[in-house]
Parts: sequence; structure tokens; C-alpha cells
Amino acid sequence: MTCSCCGMLTKKEIEEFIVLANSHHPTFKFTAEIPDKEINFLDTTVFKGERFNQQAIVDIRTHFKPTETIQYTHFSSCHPPGVRKGFIKGEALQLLRTNSSAKSFVEDITQFKTFLRARDYPSSLVERITFKVKFSERKSALQQRERECGKKFCLS
Repeated sequence: MTCSCCGMLTKKEIEEFIVLANSHHPTFKFTAEIPDKEINFLDTTVFKGERFNQQAIVDIRTHFKPTETIQYTHFSSCHPPGVRKGFIKGEALQLLRTNSSAKSFVEDITQFKTFLRARDYPSSLVERITFKVKFSERKSALQQRERECGKKFCLS
């Protein structure tokens, strides 16, 4: 029976489906997390935070899988300086996009800087690049940019 208010499957129906799916083959076993407050999806955790209680808006924060080893390229590798700078800025922007609260963004960017320093990235370089990625500019970072040629995948 589906939920009367939203038409979604109930927790019991999902559990029954998993049992049924697992009965079809002896070596294929499916699992499902059926949380009440949060769920992990790719590199984000979607959760019911303070905004949900006030405005019915879910929040997100960066999710690191338990098996994540954080093995960034060592600073002494033979990558050109532009690649190093681009990697740092790209990772910082990803943290910005996957955190809907300033507090979780600051925690994650601080941890990111620590990991980079452990791989011998100079603090001055790390600070100079990450300083440009500000939580106050998150809305702009989430906007899809128009390509010069107007296509989603531009070859020019």
C-alpha cells in the first residue's frame, strides 16, 4: 500500500520488495537503506535540517564514502602548475556546490586544505586558490553556464 499523502511506497513495501528481489538468485543480494532523516546519493548527503522544519527545504552536505582514502596527487608530481591550480579550484568548487550550509562548507574546505598540506602543497598556494571560493557565491556556482556555441557540449 502506498502512502496516502504522497503516493510513495511505504517502508514495509520496500522491505518486501528487497526480500522478493533477493529470492531470485542465490548469489545476488540487494540491500536498501530506508532512512527517516537523511540519504546518501553519489557524493552528497541529502537530509532534513533546520531549513526543512522552517521552509520544507532539504539540505545537502558532502558525503565521503567510508572507503575514501583521500589520495590527492602529491605536489612534487610532474603536473604543470595550471593543472595543480585547476584541481584545487575544482575540488573547492565541488565542496561549495555540495554543501548547503556555510558551516559544513567551512568544515569541508578546512579538511581539504589539511589533506593538501599533507601532500606537500604549499599553504600559500592552497590559501590563494581556495580564498576565491566563497560560500556567499554559492548561488552563482550552482548556475549552469551558457556555452559560447550555445550547445551543452561545445567542441569549439
